[in-house]
Amino acid sequence: MVAQRYELRRPIGRGGMGELWEGVDTRLRRRVAVKRVRRDRISEETLRRFRREAQVMALLRHPGVPTVYDFGEDDYGFFLVMEFVDGWTLTHVLDAHERLPVSWAALIGAQLCAVLSATHHHSLVHRDLKPGNLMLCRDATLVVLDFGVATVLNSPDFSVITGTLGAPGTARYMAPEHVHSGRTSALTDLYSAGCVLYEMLTGERVFQTTGLVAKVDEHVGLTPMRPGALREASVPRELDALVTALLEEDPDKRPQRADEVFRRLLPFVRDLPPLPGVVDRVTRPIHLYAEAVSRFSR
Repeated sequence: MVAQRYELRRPIGRGGMGELWEGVDTRLRRRVAVKRVRRDRISEETLRRFRREAQVMALLRHPGVPTVYDFGEDDYGFFLVMEFVDGWTLTHVLDAHERLPVSWAALIGAQLCAVLSATHHHSLVHRDLKPGNLMLCRDATLVVLDFGVATVLNSPDFSVITGTLGAPGTARYMAPEHVHSGRTSALTDLYSAGCVLYEMLTGERVFQTTGLVAKVDEHVGLTPMRPGALREASVPRELDALVTALLEEDPDKRPQRADEVFRRLLPFVRDLPPLPGVVDRVTRPIHLYAEAVSRFSR
């Protein structure tokens, strides 16, 4: 039991800041996800990141971000209790399907950009977007996870967090300016979104080398091959141009807003084929709700 309330059922994963468990809130009788950090393994920096993740996620009220229920300390250490997200990481989806149909890549990318539009509205930059931090649910909705290295721009309440080579995040998905100088903005998240779109469309990462330094050097100095050049017959020209623009080394040459990218992706979300073993082809209440709300913007 955690805090005499949350019963841990099974481990979900382990990361740099602790363990993630599926659990049950015994008072409200609902499934929860519990992130824990052991007291004897926590440093001042780890605790700062952990507390920061809870505060950042609490800023957001969006269906694409897990709701924070509780944060605190017990005899074991510190804990963060969140909404349980039932689905598969995009890493697992790509392992199973290698690459995705254009319509699915566009649907996932559009939902990611919808979340980024909300986070950027709060001057929040995620800084670690990658397939492992994106969860695709059975109802085809996308949830963005792990705000542990996120930052709120120009906010004295959120101190700067650094990481390997001075820049927090995952090297394979980091924008050149993030790698080179640690400078982040909404445009660095959009670069990472471009990396994710590229991987979904082609089944290959933007750059293929192994080793941290090589990954960093490639994002700073090389131009990636266009996704259409790897999959010419099935990547529409407009989508190929969008992904290529997102991966521009110069931030000023990228699309400047997440909602712009969302609108450019939306026309490709049509005639979705089955995605076996991942998404149920069943109309759910969330689909009806989304369809009704979408009429407002037409």
